[in-house]
Amino acid sequence: MIVIRRITATVLATVATVLGLLAAAAAAAASPVDPNDGNGFPTSLPQAPTGPPNTTIVNSGSPWWTFVLVAAAAVAVTLLVSLLISRLRRHDAATQVAH
Repeated sequence: MIVIRRITATVLATVATVLGLLAAAAAAAASPVDPNDGNGFPTSLPQAPTGPPNTTIVNSGSPWWTFVLVAAAAVAVTLLVSLLISRLRRHDAATQVAH
């Protein structure tokens, strides 16, 4: 019964972590980029174009797959730590019974 509780707690923590990271990724992807970076006064006035138009690349931050990699790493670390803790507790219980 204790093993089922540990597995359930680990799965729920992992799911909650993934959902939290996905929600943060969705919020970050949906946020518009401020052209003045929060500065109320622009540092330069717009100039009249003198040549062919330039291409502007707008980047809102990290790509979506960065959040997926971080979520996968968080899941892996959570599972590893829970596995190590359960093995340490099992080893402690076996040592105490032997003495």
